[in-house]
Amino acid sequence: MHIVSRLEETKKSLILGFMLAVKGFNAEHRSIAKAVTFLALVLIALLSALFTCAIFVCSLFDRTTSTGKRIAGIAMAVVLLCVAIFASQKFTGFEKHVATESGKKALQTTIASEEKEPAVTEQEVVAAIGEATNGADSYTSEEQTGNESATITTEQNVANASASEEQNMTSSETTTSATAPSETEPTPTPSVSWNTADIDLAQLMEAYPEMVGWVYFEDGHISYPIMQTSDNEKYKNLDYMGDEAPTGAIFLDYRSAADFTDANSIIYGHNMKDGTMFGSLREYRKDPAYYNDHMYFQVITPEKAYRYLIFEYMDVAENYVLYDYVSDAALEFVKDAEPVRIKSYMDSEIPVKEDSKVVTLSTCTRKDDLQFVVLGVLVEEDDRYN
Repeated sequence: MHIVSRLEETKKSLILGFMLAVKGFNAEHRSIAKAVTFLALVLIALLSALFTCAIFVCSLFDRTTSTGKRIAGIAMAVVLLCVAIFASQKFTGFEKHVATESGKKALQTTIASEEKEPAVTEQEVVAAIGEATNGADSYTSEEQTGNESATITTEQNVANASASEEQNMTSSETTTSATAPSETEPTPTPSVSWNTADIDLAQLMEAYPEMVGWVYFEDGHISYPIMQTSDNEKYKNLDYMGDEAPTGAIFLDYRSAADFTDANSIIYGHNMKDGTMFGSLREYRKDPAYYNDHMYFQVITPEKAYRYLIFEYMDVAENYVLYDYVSDAALEFVKDAEPVRIKSYMDSEIPVKEDSKVVTLSTCTRKDDLQFVVLGVLVEEDDRYN
């Protein structure tokens, strides 16, 4: 038969051409020649089988083909057709079963994730970022646009840090909501009286001329001298005495006024794994209830003691606009703080006015391009006489 002969010739031509192509490919790619040869043999076997079937079907219509061969071919075709129909029905039923079971599992997974999502959104994501800061002793400001520093550790700080941790655990057990204070109670108001640290700044500043003040949290978990020099690099790896130290020193942005009279003053400190320097600031992010007992911090200068009420804390990019609000440009921030506050983890109604004075505490995180900042607005000040 003419068609059968042409099919046989085509079969031989294709197989021969394919084998020559594989041979040429293997000559250039010897490292995978064995695998390619095996795959080629499999394809040749399949190709040969397909052509054999096609030749057999065509031969059934040849006038010279016997009646018995035709009947056998037709019977074989009918059997194959029945098998195909049966297999199709079984496959369709199996597919529906798999789809149903997958749908059930997907629905269960979705429901489970929805039930867990509030905790992930409000706590675990925040905690995950906080845990990230626990993984290293400090993170250099070369990787974070100068948002670092640190200094002295005293036995009193360690003891107070432990006491703070116990107090925080108790607070977590008794607090029923992890929202900001403004969502559960009126806006905090300054206390009638407040205590400040008794520090002989005059003597310290005589010994260390680049010291401009002291940052002090009223529970004592942060209490360090503040340094300032002509750049934001020196005190990344030097302590307040000028010695090399992985903690660096707490330092004021070189662009900020040394007497903290700017509308926004930025203070940098390292985020230490053991909680020293600005390491304890991550507690605000890990547990929003922590704020309830740690609303205030102070900046102490030779002439004044300033008390600040924390009104927001948040993660920001290392090039966030907040870091441009220094010196004269800081006035732009206090005129309208809302564009900056929109990223805050706490939703407070504590006012920031055009004549407000703000201090921004900035520390690094394990993410190279992410900083954590705590902002306080001046609510009280007191004269100091040394």
